[in-house]
Amino acid sequence: MVKNIYKAVILLAIFVGALFFFGRQMKTDISDAGDSVAFDEESFPVLRVETQGQVINALYGYSAPMDPDIVRESVTPLDESRRIALLPGKSATHLTRLQYQIVDKESGEVYDNREIPVIEPSAERVEITFDYSFKTSTEYILDILGTTDEGRAIHYYTRLKYYIDESNLQKKLAFVRQFHKYTFDKSKMTDIERYLEVSSTNRNTTLADVNITSSSDLVTWSGMSPKVISDELMTIKEYNMETACVQYNYFVEAETVSGKETYHIKEFYRVRHASGQNYLLNFERTMEADFDVKMASRQTSQLKLGITNDSKSRLLSNKEENILYFVRDNILYEYNMEKNEVKKIYSAFSDKASYLYRAYDEQGIRLLKVDDKGTLYFCVYGYFPRGEYEGDVAVILYEYAADGELQEMVYMPINATYQQLREDFDDYGYVSSRGIYYFTVANTVYSYNMTGKRLEKIAENVKSHTFMTMEGANCYVWSSSLSSGCGDNITIYNLETDEKKMLYRPDKNSYIRLLGVIEDNVVYGYVRKKDIAQTVDGSRLLPCYELHIASPAGEDLKTYTKSGCFIQSIEAKGNVINMTLCRKKGKNQYKEAGEDSILNTSESKLAKFSYSSRVTNKTLTEWYIRFPSTFVMPDVPKMTEGPAEFLTSGRFVRLEQPGIAKYYIYALGKITASFENARQAIREADRQMGVVVSSNHQVVWERSGSFLQNDIGGITQVRSGDGITNLAACACMVLKRNHLDVRPEELSKENLPVYDMLEKYMVRPVNLKGCTLEQVLYFVSSNKPVIAMTGDNKAVVISGYTTTQLHIYEPEHQGMETVSRARYEELFEQAGNRFISYMEE
Repeated sequence: MVKNIYKAVILLAIFVGALFFFGRQMKTDISDAGDSVAFDEESFPVLRVETQGQVINALYGYSAPMDPDIVRESVTPLDESRRIALLPGKSATHLTRLQYQIVDKESGEVYDNREIPVIEPSAERVEITFDYSFKTSTEYILDILGTTDEGRAIHYYTRLKYYIDESNLQKKLAFVRQFHKYTFDKSKMTDIERYLEVSSTNRNTTLADVNITSSSDLVTWSGMSPKVISDELMTIKEYNMETACVQYNYFVEAETVSGKETYHIKEFYRVRHASGQNYLLNFERTMEADFDVKMASRQTSQLKLGITNDSKSRLLSNKEENILYFVRDNILYEYNMEKNEVKKIYSAFSDKASYLYRAYDEQGIRLLKVDDKGTLYFCVYGYFPRGEYEGDVAVILYEYAADGELQEMVYMPINATYQQLREDFDDYGYVSSRGIYYFTVANTVYSYNMTGKRLEKIAENVKSHTFMTMEGANCYVWSSSLSSGCGDNITIYNLETDEKKMLYRPDKNSYIRLLGVIEDNVVYGYVRKKDIAQTVDGSRLLPCYELHIASPAGEDLKTYTKSGCFIQSIEAKGNVINMTLCRKKGKNQYKEAGEDSILNTSESKLAKFSYSSRVTNKTLTEWYIRFPSTFVMPDVPKMTEGPAEFLTSGRFVRLEQPGIAKYYIYALGKITASFENARQAIREADRQMGVVVSSNHQVVWERSGSFLQNDIGGITQVRSGDGITNLAACACMVLKRNHLDVRPEELSKENLPVYDMLEKYMVRPVNLKGCTLEQVLYFVSSNKPVIAMTGDNKAVVISGYTTTQLHIYEPEHQGMETVSRARYEELFEQAGNRFISYMEE
């Protein structure tokens, strides 16, 4: 009896503990459903960092702990003093104490943990001297936990990089400051021009996006004379001994033909300091006008957006087409054409937000649908700088009724930064008449039932070539094989009607392959099983002998075949399908056979609301919202305030991280793209002078990140012959280097592609096909040998390099060899630049 009582007490304690734990994990300050919550002002303090006498890196607070290596917004260089100061900005709350820890970027191990127990309310700086033996030129994470006077915890992050030798931080930043200052002075055009790479292909027609190839006149603001009206925030994005990537973030005012306008400016610099000289490697400046209803054009009955890169955002109207919804500057507006009034429905920032807060515009708004009742559905995603969810990163679905009531339908937090979420959050989303919201985040396709308050997964770990959207038809289309896109059938799912149409393979000896989507139709092909081939680098060839275009209902609209040729891949642009063709040149081998195209005939509807541009001498290209030709704007529209509060849903659903490997490109101070394979990401990052980071936050590749030379130790040569193939010998050398005991004879008997040999034993092999030798030497620089193909069934292992030589192991020869880098680079190119390496687990 007593034993049973003890058991009951223990179980009760476990239950209460679980409630406490999960309650903490799932946030405790979310209101109940139906509660009315005001849009509060920003309150989190912003910390700026001072190091080596330089004030840099504004740190914005998160309400919950992030994985420390997720936040890649800044890097703080340290010198031999190991000292920094944190400078809190003005805010509604202040920090009363700080706790910080130094975290290993790769392993997540905490190296140092210290506390500053008391911070006075009037404190303008908090000094920190790190008592830790940093490795030079190695990145660490500084994880700061602050506590406010209201008892709220706020998390801040930056990366630390220590240099025992002089890294010339002051000189690099001084060069950036001088260049920046010169852009506001027309008399300095000649000084600026010597750093530019002016290109005849740059039309120099817009101030919205100015870069290193622009004219010096455009870099110095053309006919405008802007005045800086805010602090000029300087953030170091990447840093090493020679180079620095720096972002300027500030606001200006300027007189235009419409009146005085305000602009948000971001400048990106990549500079190099070497041998006492400064070099500008890259420069880009973006310019976004604040929306001001007073700038509307009565003469043309148009709303002015001004200078902007965003001329493709979705415009939605109600059924009667007398109310238009549009988004500018993370603010959602409603324009009532009959009343000639513009109303602010939702804003990321409060009206009183300082420029310091507004500079961190890490949020997006997507318009989804206006139903027959005039109800607007939209979602907000990213970092929330104020209100109920201040400091959170999340996706929130809202409903805005015709009577002016704003209601939250579901709140979905995610452990990611806005930059990563923006890349992972698919552009397409849909709300059906059945009250179901369809969306895709991090390669998982969801449906959220607003009535039943239920989130379901439609598919997970989807890839861009296996799961697609037919946006105009409001359909999803996917292959029965979500890994390859080549399977037994293809499903077309109509989100509005909940109906599914199946397309099947033609016979048991073939597959059906999803090739793409063109306008509102699906493109697929038939693949004979006997035609499927796999190359030695692990690439799979799925040549289609026949191509089809089908409607959303599955009706066959067009068929394409070409005698003796196969369709290898397609690219859909507008209503044209461009096909890459190939021919057989032997068993399971193919050669390129040129290209062909198909015109997909369709009816295009002229949009009643659209964007139009005008050009003036002063501001160059500016953008406007154009209305139907029958509409006349009687006067400058009035500005009215929208809802000051919203109804909460009480529904909390946490979104998951990517389930498959993704590779993000960090360039120009942000994530610019992502890919599902490393080789594409590396090639694009090289073009953008950026960094590739994997979805598990490892740095995969970095432009200019290689040492001038390096040699990898610990490689045991494996010779070919006596039943050991060349490729098995190469794979075995790499596996043994990673302390994996594998017999080359067994690898040879399995006769697998060399990539598959590595994949069988390693967690993260990387196919680098198509990359250049210069690009793959980054892996050798990081002490990872590279298998390089020299023919269809021959390869070598690259174990080291200098500026003129390579160190290789060739299975047919004895010992490590030193060969001409230029000669082998040509040999690798002739073999198709097929390289294979790996990432650390």
